[in-house]
Amino acid sequence: MALRSRTHASKSIVPLRISLLLLLLSTPPCSSSTIIQHGEAESLLRWKSTLSAAASASPLTTWSPATSSSACSSWRGVTCDAAGHVAELSLPGAGLHGELRALDLAAFPALAKLDLRRNNITAGVVAANVSTRASNLTYLDLSDNAFAGHILDVLPLSPATLQQLSYLNLSSNGLYGPILRSLSAMGKMTVFDVSRNRLNSDIPSELFTNWVELTQFRVQNNSITGSIPPTICNTTKLKYLRLAKNKLTGEIPAEIGRLASLQALELADNFLTGPIPNSVGNLTDLLVMDLFSNGFTGVIPPEIFNLTALRTIDVGTNRLEGEVPASISSLRNLYGLDLSNNRFSGTIPSDLGSRQFVTIVLASNSFSGEFPLTFCQLDSLEILDLSNNHLQGEIPSCLWHLQDLVFMDLSYNSFSGEVPPMSAYPNSSLESVHLANNNLTGGYPMVLKGCKWLIILDLGGNHFTGTIPSWIGTCNPLLRFLILRSNVFNGSIPKELSQLSHLQLLDLAMNNLVGSIPRSFGNFTSMIQPKTELNLPWKVQHHILDGRVDYTYTDRIGINWKRQNHTFQGTVALMAGIDLSSNYLSNEIPSELCNLESMRFLNLSRNHLSGIIPKEIGNLKILESLDFSWNELSGSIPSSISNLMSLSSLNLSNNHLSGEIPSGYQLRTLADPSIYSNNFGLCGFPLNISCSDGSNSTSALIGGSTDSQELEILSWFYSVLAGLVFGFWLWFGVLLLFEPWRFAFFGQVDHLQKKIMQKICCMYAKSE
Repeated sequence: MALRSRTHASKSIVPLRISLLLLLLSTPPCSSSTIIQHGEAESLLRWKSTLSAAASASPLTTWSPATSSSACSSWRGVTCDAAGHVAELSLPGAGLHGELRALDLAAFPALAKLDLRRNNITAGVVAANVSTRASNLTYLDLSDNAFAGHILDVLPLSPATLQQLSYLNLSSNGLYGPILRSLSAMGKMTVFDVSRNRLNSDIPSELFTNWVELTQFRVQNNSITGSIPPTICNTTKLKYLRLAKNKLTGEIPAEIGRLASLQALELADNFLTGPIPNSVGNLTDLLVMDLFSNGFTGVIPPEIFNLTALRTIDVGTNRLEGEVPASISSLRNLYGLDLSNNRFSGTIPSDLGSRQFVTIVLASNSFSGEFPLTFCQLDSLEILDLSNNHLQGEIPSCLWHLQDLVFMDLSYNSFSGEVPPMSAYPNSSLESVHLANNNLTGGYPMVLKGCKWLIILDLGGNHFTGTIPSWIGTCNPLLRFLILRSNVFNGSIPKELSQLSHLQLLDLAMNNLVGSIPRSFGNFTSMIQPKTELNLPWKVQHHILDGRVDYTYTDRIGINWKRQNHTFQGTVALMAGIDLSSNYLSNEIPSELCNLESMRFLNLSRNHLSGIIPKEIGNLKILESLDFSWNELSGSIPSSISNLMSLSSLNLSNNHLSGEIPSGYQLRTLADPSIYSNNFGLCGFPLNISCSDGSNSTSALIGGSTDSQELEILSWFYSVLAGLVFGFWLWFGVLLLFEPWRFAFFGQVDHLQKKIMQKICCMYAKSE
């Protein structure tokens, strides 16, 4: 009975426990129903009064005295604990402006997380508050703000107070000074990010003595000096080591292989030297290896090709050498490979392993052999750069069927044949095609007719023949850079090119083109307004690691600029101009070209152009280089040319120009007389020929340009005339008064007369 009774009692308690559990589960979290502490609400309101928010939808609009007695959850960005104390203050990207001088962290004893990233907040008394009054803080993110100055003044972090801090992000501010050695006392640090500042010390080796829980160390984009401390290899939980774009020297520590959890090794853009240590082969979890732009030497350690998890390898711009081993085929997960600007040789492996390649950049090495046909199987390929090697043979037609290919650079090799001999026009995604400086032949590549997204086309320095097709204007409507220089194209320039409304650089120099320059070229819309964008990057995104990994490849273009060949990269989109030099073009220069006010260069030299220089030439306000030399231009140089305030290179030599050379402004700095040479009617500075006002081509060679010069010439004329008169009477007086000279003179006259008569008699006798 007792047992039964006990069993009954326990059974009756079960529904009660279930009811209580359901009640607890149905109750909202404390932070959503708890009322914020009155004093802490007032502190937040005081802070709000010193700030301004750019957006009307700012979280601060929910903070008001009217809601101070409401649930904590009604204050956006604020999270409270069960007692109503502020535990988290999170306002990322809230458009906040101002200082934090009214934020008294002493009023928030439970504050554990402070996240104010992506605002426009400057330093204030909050710096001291963070250091001395936020003893419970575990998470501090002030990245992407306007904190500027010495780090000890702006954020004098106190390791003694911030013992609980495990996440510190001060990236993308304007901080300078050292990385503090005392930070090593923060023994719970897992994420340390001070990237994209101006810090200029070495990396303290003491940091890694206590930071045994560290998973991320990010100091990229600073001015960090010294070497990579070997003690960093003690942080065996480290996943992301990002030291790129600093001034680090020395070698990669041989102990690097102890970082068994490392997923990203980013050391690009430093001054590191020596070999890549073999121990890198122990980083079996490594996904990204970026050693770009250093001074590494030797060969790529074969152990690297055992890292089958690798997604990207970038060792470009170093001094590595040797051949790429066939074992690269084991990297089946590789997305990106950049070996450019090294000393690699041999053939390109036919099997690169992965079929997922998005970027392959092998430019500026000594690779030889033919184009690997297996590349045609890389259906995901977006960027292919094999330029500046010793590759030969034909470019396979299957390459043009890679539907995802956006950027292709095969320039500066020895490829031959036609490009390609096919009649089908694939629906290509190509935006940039560089085939310059090869041995390619045939007519203009018909395959380009299917490239409707094409932006940059460089076919210069080949042996293409035939006419330039008129369909370019309709089939490649997005073209911005068209370079066909140094080929054997003939015929006239198709006026349909003027349909390219985006065109900003046209280079048809050194061909056999004839006829007139189309007047419709004045309709190049994109050359009318100056450009403001800086570059033409091709960005590839890999979804790996903690988010997107962007691979940005910036295009480059070779331009004959100010009589020299230059390669523009980064600022290429700012370039605008026309080069039609070294052809057989005739007739006059269309005045419509002077509508293209964004041009920075105009080169029409070495043609058969005639007529005058358009007086509207002065409209080209930002023109820096102008070359009309070796033509048949006549007339005067228009005075408006002195309006070209940016002009630094001018050549009008070897024409039939006449009159006075305009002066003033920028023209006074162009003091080389050869830029006007072989124009026999020109006068004025910098030629050593003076001229008069309103002079024509003849008088310009005689007179000056002022009244004083005219008076000087008139005086010279009278002086010569007086000398002649005086000399004649002196000579006549001597003959008249000095008898021996008189007899000698007339004797010579008689002798000469006798000689003439004898000659006439001899000629008469022969004719008989």
